[in-house]
Amino acid sequence: MAGSHLFRMGTVKGKNGVLNALKHNKRTLQAERGAGANIDPSRTPLNYSLTEQDSAEAIDRHAKVLMVQSGIDQPRVNQVMAVEALFSLPIDRHQQDTRPFFAHCFEWVKQHIPGMLLSFDVHLDESAPHAHALILPLVDNKMQGNKIMGGKGNLVRLINLFHAEVARHYGLSRNETKRLTNKAKESLERQVLARLAVDPAMKSMIWPCVRDAIRSNPLPYAQLLGIEQKPARYTGRSFVQIMTSKGKGIEINTI
Repeated sequence: MAGSHLFRMGTVKGKNGVLNALKHNKRTLQAERGAGANIDPSRTPLNYSLTEQDSAEAIDRHAKVLMVQSGIDQPRVNQVMAVEALFSLPIDRHQQDTRPFFAHCFEWVKQHIPGMLLSFDVHLDESAPHAHALILPLVDNKMQGNKIMGGKGNLVRLINLFHAEVARHYGLSRNETKRLTNKAKESLERQVLARLAVDPAMKSMIWPCVRDAIRSNPLPYAQLLGIEQKPARYTGRSFVQIMTSKGKGIEINTI
């Protein structure tokens, strides 16, 4: 049975927001690598970048230079300083070659998300293989992070587009349904939390936020953890959970 992928987008704000995101992605935050952290330091050497191997500080300086050259030397307090895209595979993909998938994600970002791609880092030292793409939303000499993110409709479009153009070609599935019944949602939430009981993620500083996200929508987390659901428990059809169709195009490479 094909596993499920996860694609999400978010914004980075604050004066040092980009630098902090880069430090996480480049694994230079010592606190994240200590005892009880959600990162396995023995696997960190397996991580790699598909962009230049510059330091977090060098990339952050380059982003600031680009902004100044565009006449932006004092960004607004609430300015979106970067857009971050997250691509994740299920937790059972560590033993498989994931490079073709992430290379495809890399090319897809460059094609579909406007702005300057600052970094694309693949992490193999956490529970699920995943990649962070950090984009400077500088378009036509203006910071257009909010416009790039758009509303819910634009995220819908990008999620559907990514699934159609990338994920399905690697045998990765999407759940077919719009939402869980309340009973099924509660059941799935319990299963996800039970599976994570021994996972380092629960010791992460951001666990309270993750916990709230799981309570709000446990489905994508269940998909990544390989927890199967019965179709009868769901109704409807949504943009984030549509039926996978083989269709025509490039050859499917299951990972």
